[in-house]
Parts: sequence; structure tokens; C-alpha cells
Amino acid sequence: MTIRIAIGGLKKEVTERVTKEVGGDKVSVIVTSDFEASKKIKAGEADYYFGACNSGGGAALSVPIGLLGYSNCATVAKAGGKPKQEEIEKLVSGGKIAFGMAVESIEAAVPMLLKSLFAKHNL
Repeated sequence: MTIRIAIGGLKKEVTERVTKEVGGDKVSVIVTSDFEASKKIKAGEADYYFGACNSGGGAALSVPIGLLGYSNCATVAKAGGKPKQEEIEKLVSGGKIAFGMAVESIEAAVPMLLKSLFAKHNL
């Protein structure tokens, strides 16, 4: 199984690079807008969304919240904060599919997200 991750928001190239470096052949990446990414998840063409913005929860998740529903979305790293593996594991096991993070946290948050997603999918 390959996990399909749609990437939107700011610094997409950083999110894409880290996702591919950490995920290897366990992930396929679609780099697009937050709107198109959310549509792809709704259509079953992507499994998860990773998005970044300056705050981690504003622009990174506003469109996914609108299209996928608030209960499917979560901020994993706010500006000035650090992602926490145990929190991410709870969000992933709780069924969240769209994840927002502050641009300053991309390189820390994405590996934690992938670790949790791989565990959930037994990869």
C-alpha cells in the first residue's frame, strides 16, 4: 500500500522534500493548492493533506475545514510551538485526515506525521 498525500499551503517544496525523503516508496505525493487537495481527498484520489502557513492553523486548514469538515482536520504545530509525537498519534488514530503546521515546523512535524500514519497502516 502507498499512502497518497496531497500537499498545499506555503513552502510546499519543503513539505514535498521532507515527505519524500522520510516516506520513500511508502508515499506518493501530489503538490497542489489546498482547494484541489481537499477535492482530491473527497474524491478518493488522495488519503491525507499536509499544509503549512505562518500560524499553523489559519490558512493551512481553512479550505480543508470548509470542504472536509472541522472534525477531520487538526493543527499539529502552531507558530512558536513544537510538534509532539504523542499528540500526533492521537490525532491520526482519531481519524484526522488533514493536518496543518507552521512553516517553521515542517521539518519536525512531517516525519512525526508519517511515523504515525505508517503505524496506522502497518507500513
